[in-house]
Amino acid sequence: MQKFKRWAIATFILTFLVVIAGGVVRTTQSGMGCPDFPTCFGRWIPPTNASELPPDFEKYLHKQDIDHTFNVWHTWIEYSNRLLGALLGVFAIIQVILIYSRRRENRELYRLAMTFLGLVIATGLFGAVVVKLNLAHLSISVHLLFAILMVQVQLAILLVLRSGLFQTGVSKRIKQFIFIFLAVLLVQSVLGTLVRMYVDDVSKTLHYEQRENWLASTPVAFLMHRSFSWMVLAAMLFLAWFCRQSEIRNQVFALLAVVILNMVAGITLFYAGMPAVAQPIHLLLATIAITQTVSILLQTRSR
Repeated sequence: MQKFKRWAIATFILTFLVVIAGGVVRTTQSGMGCPDFPTCFGRWIPPTNASELPPDFEKYLHKQDIDHTFNVWHTWIEYSNRLLGALLGVFAIIQVILIYSRRRENRELYRLAMTFLGLVIATGLFGAVVVKLNLAHLSISVHLLFAILMVQVQLAILLVLRSGLFQTGVSKRIKQFIFIFLAVLLVQSVLGTLVRMYVDDVSKTLHYEQRENWLASTPVAFLMHRSFSWMVLAAMLFLAWFCRQSEIRNQVFALLAVVILNMVAGITLFYAGMPAVAQPIHLLLATIAITQTVSILLQTRSR
């Protein structure tokens, strides 16, 4: 089981790297860097310059929505994201193989490992849909949802290996407050998705330049997202105060730190002119906040 545990930790880290890579693809507008799937410009190894494009390259470039020219950086950023996804698929398969011989005495782990593998496959297949739909808003959101679900399932595997689920007893009220906070986080995530859709549309009209103007008109979705962030912080502070003497106080205080850092990243995005580096950081911190909240829920039970 020690080998499986080490592999599960590596898989968890790689899952987060895939989420980060997806954020980099979005912030660099590289989503159609490879305008076909699973190949890239009809090749398994993408071109590194325009001279390596296939004779019918125009049918691929026509699908892009930036400038309809070959951009080697966009191509390889997107292809690297695909390679990481494929590597995660290999990790997921090996994870299932490692637990398969002990599936009878570790049925929970085996089911979770199979679920994770299924999610990795579904995420990869839906990536093809995202390309087919030329980065349609809803398809991107669903693709991100699959990625976040992968993180949560792999987290459950680690918690089972560590000490099992629902081992720490807390009061019923604390458990309820954590559920409420998770709901608040999810609402904020939906509002953030609406902001991202707006930014995608505006940035496209500006040819992905003038980043400082992407939120210049302060749309309603952004105002709601910004205002609701204070509700998230207030709920988090209340939860931290309420859990200050409980056994999970360290995990809750860590969650508070992530929430504050994510607010700082959001403020930076708006007041510093949408710096590219802040976008994937904002997404990563939001994912960590959701993951930490789910982790606390999975470790606790009502006394």
